[in-house]
Order: sequence, then C-alpha cells, then structure tokens
Amino acid sequence: MVINPLSASSKLERMVSYYQALGVESPDVYRFNSCTTNFELVDENTFAEVLYPETIFDIIDFHVRECVRREIKFRVCKNCGRYFAVTGHAGVEYCDRVINKKGQTCKEIGAFRVWEKSRSGDAVFRLYRREYKRRFAWIKAGRIEPDAFYAWSEKAREKKAECETGKISFEDFSEWLGNS
Repeated sequence: MVINPLSASSKLERMVSYYQALGVESPDVYRFNSCTTNFELVDENTFAEVLYPETIFDIIDFHVRECVRREIKFRVCKNCGRYFAVTGHAGVEYCDRVINKKGQTCKEIGAFRVWEKSRSGDAVFRLYRREYKRRFAWIKAGRIEPDAFYAWSEKAREKKAECETGKISFEDFSEWLGNS
C-alpha cells in the first residue's frame, strides 16, 4: 500500500511513501548503513545510546537517523539559501548562521532585507531614510545631541506620513527635510 505523502500524518509515514514511490534501489534515496550502537551506563546516573563509528560516514548516518527519529524538519534559508534544522517555531524562515563580519545572522538581517527591498521603490521612504541615516551619523560625530535627533525624527515621521497621504507634496517634503 502506497501512502500519499501529502495525506500522511507522520514524517515516518511520509518516508515510507517516499521510499515506496522511488524504490529502494533509486539513486535519489538515502541508503542507511548498518550502525554499531549499544546502550550502556555512561556514568553513575546516565544510561544512553553509544555510537561506535568506524568512519566519518557512520557519524553522519547516525545524525541523519536521529533527525528522522526526532522528526526534525529542515528548510532552506530565505537569505543564504542553505539548509537548516527547524528546531523552534515552525514558521521560521531564516537560519542562525553568521553571514557577515559584524557577526550578524541570517535571522537577524534576513527579514529586514526583505522589508527594505520592498520599500526600495518608494521615493518618499528613500528620501526620508537617507536623511535619517545622515542625521543619525551626526550623533556619533558629536554634531547633534540624541534628544534633538529623536525630536527631529518624530517630526520627520509625521511629515513623511503627511506626504504619503497627499497632505503635502513630495517637493514640499523634500524641502522640509533639507531645511529642518
């Protein structure tokens, strides 16, 4: 009996269906090797499964078995395009790999990049963002106090909202940013 992979209730049933559909001899099917394990007393209070690997492939095989046994899902990261284990929230789209010299992970910057890209076609947002970044840099340069910057930022957000709703024109908004 072949189980429809979409209607199967567990990952193990989907694996059975996958292996039955492709055939055990298919090159696309992962072949599990025999693995030497034993249950042993590893210290005074712990009884655990112990692996006795002969090659590095035995260790890889053992980890794949554990993923199947624990029904761990894998997904492709929307930022870096590599596989990662979904161990927490089922809707996670980004991995925890460090991807730049600042130590930021895909999870930290992936969603921000998508949001920023979606806003890249918005001329009002681009103008506001450029001025915001310029003035924020003034804080580090000592040209403006943080309180003054945040007061300007609040007023700039109000003006940006007015421009987006059509209360003021793009040119008026641009002029206000340049003179504020």
